[in-house]
Amino acid sequence: MGVILLYKIDTMLNDFLQPVDNEIIAEYYTENIYAKEYIHLFQQVQTLEGYQVAVLGVADYRGYISNKGTEHAADEVRKQLYQYAAFTNGIQLLDLGNIKAGETYVDTLVALVEILHELFKQNVITIILGGDAALASAQFKAYEIFENPITVAHVASKVIWDNSDVDIYKTYLKDFFLSNFLEKYNLVAYQSYFLQEKQLSFLNNKNHDVLRVGKIREHVFEAEPLMREASMVTYNVNAIRYSDAPGQPDPSPNGMFGDEACAVARYAGLSDQLMSMGIYDYNPKMDRSHITAKQIAQMVWYFMEGVSLRRQDYPIVDENDFNTYLVQIDEAENDFIFMKSRKSDRWWMKILYDKKDLQKHKLIPCTYKDYLTALNNEIPERWMREWMRLS
Repeated sequence: MGVILLYKIDTMLNDFLQPVDNEIIAEYYTENIYAKEYIHLFQQVQTLEGYQVAVLGVADYRGYISNKGTEHAADEVRKQLYQYAAFTNGIQLLDLGNIKAGETYVDTLVALVEILHELFKQNVITIILGGDAALASAQFKAYEIFENPITVAHVASKVIWDNSDVDIYKTYLKDFFLSNFLEKYNLVAYQSYFLQEKQLSFLNNKNHDVLRVGKIREHVFEAEPLMREASMVTYNVNAIRYSDAPGQPDPSPNGMFGDEACAVARYAGLSDQLMSMGIYDYNPKMDRSHITAKQIAQMVWYFMEGVSLRRQDYPIVDENDFNTYLVQIDEAENDFIFMKSRKSDRWWMKILYDKKDLQKHKLIPCTYKDYLTALNNEIPERWMREWMRLS
């Protein structure tokens, strides 16, 4: 990385960012002798060089006016995160501080896009602490620098969109679906009674993946393939039940348990292609005994563990790192191809675009359960959805 380029990035960050509050540093950071070893403050080191992951707060609530208080979310999470043990495998986190609220909400969104642009260019994985969920529209827009469509994993109890031009919070998901940069949308941990039939039909007709919270309760590993193929994760605290995350504007007695939410965050960290995870809609004013702040801090901790355990399975460089299994299904013309990584034990399905050219294919993350389904002479539902979406 060139010295001039580093200077430009660092100058831009100083212009847009508000440093971590000195009182938080004195009470929660300085007092933990271990925190200074595994979390570094940008205001002190003044460089991105050498850091794989950064955390970035956004001190703005104006995308969801009735949820005033979310602008303080990042600082409340910091107070808890700074007290935890070191991340596994020696991985370090750079705390960039908070994006200053712009003169208008749109100004804040533009600042977030610009900062993420630069972080992505330097291959810095970014954890965004909102702030309201509408910030995800800026998080998504930042990926346009890659010029290729991406898969978004949205962890939430519901999806919200309507035809309103007034409330950004109700329109930001439409920005995803109307964009040429969305390849696939994975809705994780939704609750059936919150999802309108027309919304579910829309997602199914587009062959996007949806995963009910009940399926996660049965086996949390069902969420792993959906997180593995994502380049971006937007994580709404409404996916977590009220007793484990009371600091939210629209709570439900049901939802993911706290440990399940941490497991899903860890799966996100494990994804070789994921560059950002935003956690949104935490409101400290509604919290009890800092439970939600602790929950989010622990999700960040497990995300970091996931990043530290990445095995660079994908994209595949050497197929010798994989075991390949061919499965014949009676109603199918060709064999189904499954690949299992020798480095991580994770599974993929290979879908061929052209029978005559084996190089034209797409690898789809899957589970051992999908392989067993094929062995049982049944076409896995995951394979069928992907085939229909690509056809």
